[in-house]
Amino acid sequence: MSELQIQNQNLLNWRVGLGSGGSTGKKGRQDMRSKFRSAIGIAGSLVYLVGNLSQAQESTNRNDFIADLFSRGRYEATLTSGALFSPFIADGGRPVINYTISEVQLGYMLTDVQGRGWLRGNWELTAEVFGSGIFKGPGTYIAGSTIWGRYNFIPAGARFTPFLQAGAGVTTTDIDHRIDGQDFNFNLNLGLGFRYFLARNWSLNLEYRYQHISNANTGPHNLGINSHGPILGISYLF
Repeated sequence: MSELQIQNQNLLNWRVGLGSGGSTGKKGRQDMRSKFRSAIGIAGSLVYLVGNLSQAQESTNRNDFIADLFSRGRYEATLTSGALFSPFIADGGRPVINYTISEVQLGYMLTDVQGRGWLRGNWELTAEVFGSGIFKGPGTYIAGSTIWGRYNFIPAGARFTPFLQAGAGVTTTDIDHRIDGQDFNFNLNLGLGFRYFLARNWSLNLEYRYQHISNANTGPHNLGINSHGPILGISYLF
């Protein structure tokens, strides 16, 4: 092979090498672009996830002002109205006595909100006065006062707050004394219900109530009244 042919062969090999290197370089650039797009996609997904978590946390924080309303030393003022029906459960020899009930209550938060999950809540002490009009049965009115112990369930970030309560107090009524023995009687109560917060300090309440009225054997007769029914209320917490 002549020297000229050798030079031409070397030049051809050099050009082929350039083409091969260019192909390799192009493939490398494509790989870099692919990796860059993947990184951008992952970063975008992370930003979206963090944004959603932040919004969820912000929503929870907005609604968790409710827990502050139940802090120790806070108050709750409530107006209620409902209807109770008897006899209930123990109905032997007892006449029908159905009556409305309207209440004015003032509650005091005894503890801060404590616990986790659905058991998270606080204790509240509530005093009330109430008046009732008998619309079916032997009598015209019932009136009295009650002291309640209430446990409020306060899930984090929720506007829906259930409660359980029990109370006792004194009552006066003109119901036939063959049923309750005398004007002066006692009342025992159980209730369960919930509040739904319409605004920061205002809640709409719905309760199921059981009420027992009797004279605890201090009168000549003590048949007593056992009644139950729904009560609707509105509260202002401050």
